[in-house]
Amino acid sequence: MTFRPTLWATIAAAAGLAVLLGLGTWQLGRRVWKQRLLEVRTQRVEAPAITYADIAADADLDALEYRLIRLTGRFDGSHSLKLLNRTRDGRPGFHVITPMVTNAAGDAVLIDRGWAPVAGAAGLSPIPAGLVSIEGYVRRFETPGPFIPDNEPDTGAWFYFDRAQMAAATGFEAVAPFYVQRAPGAAPSGDYPAGGVPNIALRNPHLLYAITWYALAIVLLVIYVVFHVRRRGGAGAAKNEQNR
Repeated sequence: MTFRPTLWATIAAAAGLAVLLGLGTWQLGRRVWKQRLLEVRTQRVEAPAITYADIAADADLDALEYRLIRLTGRFDGSHSLKLLNRTRDGRPGFHVITPMVTNAAGDAVLIDRGWAPVAGAAGLSPIPAGLVSIEGYVRRFETPGPFIPDNEPDTGAWFYFDRAQMAAATGFEAVAPFYVQRAPGAAPSGDYPAGGVPNIALRNPHLLYAITWYALAIVLLVIYVVFHVRRRGGAGAAKNEQNR
């Protein structure tokens, strides 16, 4: 059998191969990017604690998210909020959000004091009175996904962090442009709400995606070769039959 590719099939196959190989290579690049991002987040979580003055002087919250921060101030327990629909170990629960006044000007930072089970809502530990110091992680306010319900401030139903809405609900005019997720161990063992380390894991299926695109490129190449080998073989057989 003779392999003699046709022009238009070759052009189409070359274009298809270029696209498939390009997509596979792009997915490998995405995989490396996510691995580096995970390394950066891990380094931030494990870095020494900063202070409110450190973060207030630097407006680049992207570079400070997940850093440990030490705050001193007074909790305003009269304006606590509940962030609903938060599960832990398969148990339904909620997070308790309480503003902390950090200076004489009355500026506040919203503190995610931690998770509590719905069944144990009545057993929440009391909010510390007076001047207290806590440690937690700098977190940016969320952009809700398409399946997250809207907050309902009037009924106290909160489903995601929203700086403007929560500032209005707590009665503070000046609220920090970030919130703090309280670190574990900041309350007695077994008490709720329980702090935690931020989940810095990233879904990274890009190697599988890359393999898929490369496999499709191989399939396309095989189809291209088989198509032309069969076509020329069939044409030759037909010509020989006519000459008999």
